[in-house]
Amino acid sequence: MASQQSSLLNWLDRELDACRDIAMRYFRKRRLQVRRKADGSPVTDADRRIEERLRRALARACPGEPIVGEEFGGTAPRDGTFWTVDPIDGTRAFSRGLPSWGILVGRVEAGRAVVGVCDFPLADARVAVAPGVAARERFRGSSLPLPRKRMVRPLSETVLFHGGVNWWQGTPFLAGFERLMSACYLERAYGDCFGYLWVLRGYADAMLDYVVHVWDLAPLAALAEATGLALTDERGRPSFRGPGAIMAPPRLARTISRALITKSSSRHV
Repeated sequence: MASQQSSLLNWLDRELDACRDIAMRYFRKRRLQVRRKADGSPVTDADRRIEERLRRALARACPGEPIVGEEFGGTAPRDGTFWTVDPIDGTRAFSRGLPSWGILVGRVEAGRAVVGVCDFPLADARVAVAPGVAARERFRGSSLPLPRKRMVRPLSETVLFHGGVNWWQGTPFLAGFERLMSACYLERAYGDCFGYLWVLRGYADAMLDYVVHVWDLAPLAALAEATGLALTDERGRPSFRGPGAIMAPPRLARTISRALITKSSSRHV
């Protein structure tokens, strides 16, 4: 089983190498054109071409299995098996020449995220996990295991990353979010999948997100489980379907979710 999963990750590595090449043909190039989808979010030819390639590859390798992607949709069965594809997580950053985007592929089996591969071309890094294969990071030619042991810190000493304040505007969680940002040691808007990379590496303590989807979160859920982290929704329930997400050590994730849903004063943080 482990050898099969290792072969799967090797195959995904090759596919993502090709997808990275596609992305870099557009990144910071004049040929890049940004269009708006019906919901107002941006999309580029790079997004579409990468997802098309990955869908073709996954359909050949796993015929009949559903594929859910940001650009071409699909249905994610509640307790079924399916693949997820986010061809460029962070299209806004990609379109402005910023480095915080990545290419994400996940697999869910019987409702549980089991495979996660996240590629970060500008960092020349890739994190991956599959059943029977330890979570690891490939960074500039070296392969290192992702840490499992996490330092337990009080909230006042934690580093909290988030996807941006604007996503919390108009939600019932804004006041709690603002209290958390005031109470922690350091907060930064390291948006998109890039923020999660630093939590997986152990340099940030938590990542908070809002308006995220299954294709954003399924691969990260597999990586979180393999490295002793929790991935929950904004209310602290284990979930990789959004709209909110918290990735952190379990105790800190509970502290964050309680703060988000508490409407009274900051003494509860």
